[in-house]
Amino acid sequence: MYNYFSSILLLLFTSFVYPQSDKLKIEKLNDHMYVYTTYQEFKGVEYSSNALYIVTDEGVILLDTPWDKTQYQPLVDHIRTQHHKEIKWVITTHFHEDRSGGLAYFNEAGAETYTYALTNEILGQRKEPQATFTFGKEKTFTLGNEKLTVYFLGEGHSKDNTVIWFPKEKVLYGGCLIKSAEATTIGNIEDGNTAAWPQTINEVKRKFKKAKVIIPGHDAWNQAGHIENTERILAAYHAQKLKNNK
Repeated sequence: MYNYFSSILLLLFTSFVYPQSDKLKIEKLNDHMYVYTTYQEFKGVEYSSNALYIVTDEGVILLDTPWDKTQYQPLVDHIRTQHHKEIKWVITTHFHEDRSGGLAYFNEAGAETYTYALTNEILGQRKEPQATFTFGKEKTFTLGNEKLTVYFLGEGHSKDNTVIWFPKEKVLYGGCLIKSAEATTIGNIEDGNTAAWPQTINEVKRKFKKAKVIIPGHDAWNQAGHIENTERILAAYHAQKLKNNK
């Protein structure tokens, strides 16, 4: 599933990097999909956060909002200048700040904002801005000329983490449920379910066998092996936990 052929496809997809600042990086995935990366410090260490926007004939779909709030407007400006379109729809994949932190901004900007019902419930409990619309464990959207489906396949990094599948392009936006191929630790699990995470990954593997590109939530995305490394990290975490409990 994720092999040398997948690596070649990634090289073909990522042929161009747009002019960027040290706070916002935009890379072209194909003729209408772009990975954008912002940065933030967490517990004294700077991390990258990958997200996606899709250009359609009716406007732009934004998957997750910038982690760095100073980059909301620069991202909007780039899309207006480069594509001559507005962000019309925003879909977030879980409640953490690196995914849903910009909901208030995009609500005020007039975008239609969507998220999983549990995500909105958690945001409400935390007294944080919510999306305008919610959906259940599976929701297919046709926005402009683009079709995508959002799935909740189980708990992992958080109890509400969802993934987004593009059937035409065979692109899986994994968000923080998927660790990158270069990750070495399990990361932030304060709101996670590490017991359920391996089974959720198994469901991802089963459901998206035809994926050509998988985009993880953090670190370098344009390489193969994200799923396998996620499995290795989880296995190592559980082995260490078992050892500590003896």
